[in-house]
Amino acid sequence: MYEPDTGDAWKPIPGPPRRPADIARHFIDAASAPAAFLIVESRWGPEWGALVALLVALVVAALRRHRGEPLVVVTVSTSIVALHSVSAIAFGEGRAFYFPELVINAAGLVACVGSLLIGQPITETVCRRVRVEPASTAGDPAARRRHRRLTAAWAVLWTTHLVPLGYLYAIDSVVGLTLLSALFTKPTMLAMVALTAVVVRRALRPRPAMPGAPPNQDAVTAASPDRSAAHRKDPS
Repeated sequence: MYEPDTGDAWKPIPGPPRRPADIARHFIDAASAPAAFLIVESRWGPEWGALVALLVALVVAALRRHRGEPLVVVTVSTSIVALHSVSAIAFGEGRAFYFPELVINAAGLVACVGSLLIGQPITETVCRRVRVEPASTAGDPAARRRHRRLTAAWAVLWTTHLVPLGYLYAIDSVVGLTLLSALFTKPTMLAMVALTAVVVRRALRPRPAMPGAPPNQDAVTAASPDRSAAHRKDPS
């Protein structure tokens, strides 16, 4: 996965964690704040649970920054916990800690379905915004088909999150919501992010030509969009 640098070279974009130790560390980081909320909320109420969860999230953010993780990633993760905490305090009930998660999943489902209906898959837009896919593939029918499938897969994922979240929220099961969030919704979302990046990256990888076949100029151009300009002859 690459993003353009200020020069002609391309530099890699950090990908998702691959080592088991990194995956375990990310899982612990993501589950720390909800676990703290569950423990404190059961004894002292949702307000104290929300405050302790936010404090734990800030400590985890400091540790992640110390490990060298990008500031924007750490900031977004901490902001999500803060949003959950504010929701619990505003509603005054434990299950409200997961109300933002319901909203996020519902918004994701609406965005995916809506983008498919208008013929503009949202994964295509997002992948170009974060530079997972180069702008040179714009208008490519193969890229559009690929992102239709990816966007449909995301819509299915949001649905599988919403159904159990909605049920557990309706029966006011804070324990169930915590376990579902930590063991299912967050891991599957991270896995889907990784899968999306892998699918796009492999599609952009130049395929070896058959013996005697002309080179695939479209694949070469998509893999290195600035290369053709670099080899043009100076008319002077």
